[in-house]
Amino acid sequence: MKIRTRIATAVTVALASVFVAVPAFASGGGDATDAALSSAGDPLNIPGIAAVGIVLLLIVLIGSKLAGDLFEKKQ
Repeated sequence: MKIRTRIATAVTVALASVFVAVPAFASGGGDATDAALSSAGDPLNIPGIAAVGIVLLLIVLIGSKLAGDLFEKKQ
C-alpha cells in the first residue's frame, strides 16, 4: 500500500468513527448535573477531542503500516 492510501484509509476510519459516536454526544435534556456526558449547550473540550483524534489517527496509521508490511513481497 502506498502512504497516500494509508492516510486516506485512516482519515476515512476517523471520520466514520466520529459519525458512529455522534449519538453518544446527544443528551436527553433535563437535569444532567451528575451525567457522564455534557448536556446540550455546554462548551466542548475541543483541544481534548483533537488530541484524542490525533492519537487515534496515529494508531491507525501505524497499525496499517505494520499490517501492510506483513504482505509486502520480499525480493
